[in-house]
Order: sequence, then structure tokens, then C-alpha cells
Amino acid sequence: MSGLVPVGGYLPVSFIDWTGHVAPVLFLCGCNFRCPYCHNADLVLKTEGDLCLEQILEDIKSRNPFLDGVVVSGGEPAIHEGLPAFLSEIRGVTGLDTKLDTNGSRPSMLRSLIGEGLVDAVSLDVKAPWRDYPRLVKGDGMKVMESLELLKSSGISFETRTTYVPDLMDMADLREIRNQIGAEAIWVIQPFRPGKTLDGSLVNGTAPDPGDLRILFPDSIVR
Repeated sequence: MSGLVPVGGYLPVSFIDWTGHVAPVLFLCGCNFRCPYCHNADLVLKTEGDLCLEQILEDIKSRNPFLDGVVVSGGEPAIHEGLPAFLSEIRGVTGLDTKLDTNGSRPSMLRSLIGEGLVDAVSLDVKAPWRDYPRLVKGDGMKVMESLELLKSSGISFETRTTYVPDLMDMADLREIRNQIGAEAIWVIQPFRPGKTLDGSLVNGTAPDPGDLRILFPDSIVR
């Protein structure tokens, strides 16, 4: 099992990565986007994991009665062809539900995971207005839109998430993102936090006021 996916980080317990759930988080290495504000730069740039999956899953299994599920995050988990087998292994060993965090760039992988019943919930990052993806993350917004429409028709639980970076975006961008997501979908706004970032020019970047965001976007969750 150790070669299925590269695991670069493990959080034994989280109370915020899956709303209403107590869940450990496994962070997979590598990402096909290069978001300049990414605070997991070391993880994104790694290609090989350095943690033992068997030990992690045994630890999770031993705490099964106290956990509600397992979150697989990154990096970007969906770039790894071994992800379906890995999620199946998690469910088989731990007996717990699974949630996937994804940038939505591989709707074909997401479609397979949903079709095979390997994910119970998804957090989908919507990073920008569709047309602005190449400017912000060098990615394809149309692929993310396809993933969003897939989730809307899937019947599984999902939320959308946007990191608001004032130095790269403005309120008009956020309003357009809200419109393209649709009012029926849960939308989480994550205020940018200065610090270690993939693009060093944002280390001391502008941090937005969460209170202002709550006032301007009352139908969102500011986290």
C-alpha cells in the first residue's frame, strides 16, 4: 500500500476540516496549480511522501470510536492515479467515511470517485472567476466549473471555498465567484493570512477584515 499516494503530512484530529465532524487529515504531496498565496508550499513542491501509510491508518483505526470520518487533502489529491485505491483502503481499514479536498482540476477523477462510492463529501476550491484562472493560478477554470456542475448533480454533500487575497482580487471578483457558484451551494470564504507563501512577494501581503466580509457576503461562511 505504501506506493499508492505520497503522504506528506498527517493531522491526527481536526474539528474544522469537515463541518460537524471530528476527523484526521491526510495531506498528499504535489499540486498541478501554483497558487501564489499557497501556505503549503513545501507540500506542493514535494513529489515523494515521507510518512508510513500503514502506521497512519492503524492509528486512525485505533481511534475509530472517537472519529466521524477521514479528510484527504493536499496539495491536490486528484492528480494521483492511486487515489481511488487509497480511498478504498482508508474505508476498508478504518471503517470511516471519507471527505476529499480538491481544486476541481480533474473532473474525470472526481466523477470516478463519486461513481464508485469512495467519497462522502467534497470541498471544492473555486479560486477565481472562471476566465481569470490562468492569471491567478495558471489553471483551467472550465475544468473546475465542470467539477462544480458534477457535484451539484451528484447528491453528495459538498461545499465550495474561496481564499480571498486582496492583493490579487477585489470585491467584484468575489461577487462574480458567488454568482458562478450559485446561491444554492455552500460558499466558504477563507481570508488570506500573511506568512509563508509560495510567492515570496505575498509574505507580507494584505490581510482582509473577516468582519467586513461577513457584512458584504452574509450568505457565505467566513472561516
